[in-house]
Amino acid sequence: MTPPIEDSARKTFAAGLLFLFMAGAGWLLLRHSIALFSGNQMPGDPGPFFLSQLCLIILATVGFVLLVIGAWSWARDAQRHRHTGAIVAMLREWSLSAGFVLTLLTMPAAMRLLGTPAAVALFSIFWIYVLLVSISGHSWRNLIEAAAFGTATAAFIHLFFVRLLTLPLPV
Repeated sequence: MTPPIEDSARKTFAAGLLFLFMAGAGWLLLRHSIALFSGNQMPGDPGPFFLSQLCLIILATVGFVLLVIGAWSWARDAQRHRHTGAIVAMLREWSLSAGFVLTLLTMPAAMRLLGTPAAVALFSIFWIYVLLVSISGHSWRNLIEAAAFGTATAAFIHLFFVRLLTLPLPV
């Protein structure tokens, strides 16, 4: 059986998780809404929440089916080819993004410790150099360009945000 979403086991599994998450959130909201209307009597009516419950049951069922199909296909694909190189390649692809997020998370502390211009300069120089190296390899030219652009970025941030707009950034 091929996964229904673009023949991708991971996307099918993720769609199943998303549907189950939405169904769970819907059940929580519905439970709260039912508690609000618990004092109203409506004889002969299956309830104002019957259609919502029916939709949430269908959503949860579809989510569970997609989750099972995705997990089964993913496990079957993993047994067929266990390429360690693919795992390493995936980690390399995500390493730049993860590193960027981690350095962004450290920026507020660096700004308090070093001041805004120095922290922005170090951040910019480092990441411009990393991106230039990933494109064309290590060279002195890349380092000089990164230093120039990083310093210009720090000067622009300082002049525009600190001096002109007078934002309370650490100097």
